[in-house]
Amino acid sequence: MNAKYARPEYERRWRVEVLPDLGACVDAARIEDRYFPDTRLRLRRVTPLRGGESVCKLGQKVRPDPNDPRLVMHTTLYLAEGEYEWLNRLPGRDLRKVRYKLAHEGEAFSLDVFEGRHAGLSLLEIETSAEETSLAPPPFAIREVTGDPWYTGGWLAFASDEELALAIK
Repeated sequence: MNAKYARPEYERRWRVEVLPDLGACVDAARIEDRYFPDTRLRLRRVTPLRGGESVCKLGQKVRPDPNDPRLVMHTTLYLAEGEYEWLNRLPGRDLRKVRYKLAHEGEAFSLDVFEGRHAGLSLLEIETSAEETSLAPPPFAIREVTGDPWYTGGWLAFASDEELALAIK
């Protein structure tokens, strides 16, 4: 993999069963993703819930080391609305969620509350440094799923209804 234009991201993710008080969130946005089959590409539109312009982008996430699920190399290309609409006509599977930005003990977390056929699933996520290993999530984070492929956007988008029911359970 040539990482010349990719940015390293270190991520951790947790399942959430009971949502916290979302009135305390710093910010929120609706995220509409389309994952393209047999690729690592994701088309995304982010629309702030409190007003503002949507941002459209095409992204690719690659795990360079299968033994380190925290590290992904992320490449993003920002798109004009017309470019987004053109790409959005390509076959793919959709994933919709509202992302809430939360602060906990000085750390910035993202809480994704999924919609549509993924309703009932909520995931908490944080980007960390490469060295960080001891971060304590908020108390509503019940189980870390960082290394579980069932909780990646690409897997969720293409999961069958039966597989999805097991993941949300």
